[in-house]
Amino acid sequence: MANFDLIKTAGSAYRKIWDSRDYILRLAAVPVALKLLCFALASAYAGESYILFILILVPALVAEGWMLAHIVRFIVLGQTWPFRPTGDITADRGALSIRARGVLSGMIVFVLINMAIGFLSESVNKIMGPYIAVDSATASAEIPPEIAFLSIFLLVFMFWAFRLLWLHIPFSLNMEIKSYLVSLRGASLTFRLIALWILCFLPFLIVLQIFGSFFAALPDEIGRFAGMILSTLVDTLKSIVTTAGMTYAFWAIFSARGGMDRRV
Repeated sequence: MANFDLIKTAGSAYRKIWDSRDYILRLAAVPVALKLLCFALASAYAGESYILFILILVPALVAEGWMLAHIVRFIVLGQTWPFRPTGDITADRGALSIRARGVLSGMIVFVLINMAIGFLSESVNKIMGPYIAVDSATASAEIPPEIAFLSIFLLVFMFWAFRLLWLHIPFSLNMEIKSYLVSLRGASLTFRLIALWILCFLPFLIVLQIFGSFFAALPDEIGRFAGMILSTLVDTLKSIVTTAGMTYAFWAIFSARGGMDRRV
């Protein structure tokens, strides 16, 4: 079975993003600004509806998906944005068409994945919300068997579907999706991918907790605004590093199985 080194892969992701920070900052400028605007609008108007929250965030998700698709192609293929023509019109047109297809596909799939997560979260919250023990007054005293079964089913489904959360990576590279799914079969590989994901996002969660507590002590409006900026920046960095980490992991796995097609 193809495998990868957890620490080395996570380290490669952090190192690549740091070494390429000037390029990453240029890519992330518009997505971060748009995410901050959409997040402010969603916080003000979405209320308790997570579906409406996600719908308001769609423009930001489009920009973020575009950014992540370019980062994936940068890591695997060394391609940077904007496209730099060589002077050969025919070759440039073909290369630009292939690149545009990958970036567009990765962007669309990233948006669809996040919308699916939003819809699933909203549905689960409506079905299981009354049985979640927030306090003794609001929680149901008895959990029906079908709710317990649904909980177990969701845990199993989320474990199986973890590899689907990263479909924007192979789509960004114009890879054959069937080969991607077949290559990532197996519970042990899924456990390693989850461990890599934790290694990549845990430092950002710690930073958010530390500075979030500090901003919470500020006056309401100032603290809320500062917290929103912090959340936007940390969430974007987390997406960049986790995508880079998964890209390196998939690269190692597929290289052991014959290599990634570097023509994509």
